[in-house]
Amino acid sequence: MSLEDPFFVVKDEVNKALNKTCNLYGRWLELQDPNGLDPVRDELDWTSTELRNALRSIEWDLEDLEDTINIL
Repeated sequence: MSLEDPFFVVKDEVNKALNKTCNLYGRWLELQDPNGLDPVRDELDWTSTELRNALRSIEWDLEDLEDTINIL
């Protein structure tokens, strides 16, 4: 059985979440563009919710990492 360093596990999770968040943020910006197509309100709401959830997830992962570091 191989034990992985928690730092690298959390780092990978945070990197994946950051990539997702960057994509969501880009889409959110597109939906905010007054010169673009009229956004479908549902898509804007969905994107905003997903963006908030992704940021919360990153925050929780970083808190877990901090807790792990403090144990050491």
